[in-house]
Amino acid sequence: MTVPMSAMWVATTFGTASTGTAISTLSGAAASQAALAWLGGGALAAGGGGTAAGTTLLALAGPIGWTIAGATLLASIALFAKKKFENREAKHEALTAIKRNTALVKGMDAQIDDLLQRTTSLREGLVKSYGEALVHFRADFHTLAPAERSTLATLVNNTKSCATMLSTRIEQDVDSE
Repeated sequence: MTVPMSAMWVATTFGTASTGTAISTLSGAAASQAALAWLGGGALAAGGGGTAAGTTLLALAGPIGWTIAGATLLASIALFAKKKFENREAKHEALTAIKRNTALVKGMDAQIDDLLQRTTSLREGLVKSYGEALVHFRADFHTLAPAERSTLATLVNNTKSCATMLSTRIEQDVDSE
């Protein structure tokens, strides 16, 4: 048995992972990574050299160690490329969502601006109607001239319109979603 194989056998038989689990109970990549970390003096988080130090130790021991080190390096490169692709996809999705929300906010902003202009115009009309109708306070409606009745009717209509505007809701533009 070569030195690297013996070292891996000892690590997987007698070693424990940084979680306290016996490496012999692990399998696959988890067992390999735990064994390499054990050979490297323990996990980085626990103050050891981690899998990099274990791989280096095996690499110094001969061709089998070099094979394990190469496989670990290839796996690391593959994981790095996968993470980079996932990050790019996540950034693209976030950017698309921001663009969609920006368009939605612009549409709602236009609706708010329109509602504000109509409300302001209606309020000004209401204030004017109120000022004109104030002279008829406590008067009998039936004794008023048609023009005076019209003034009071305008006040009532403007008040109802203003009340209706209070319940106006700004809706999201379904077409832009």
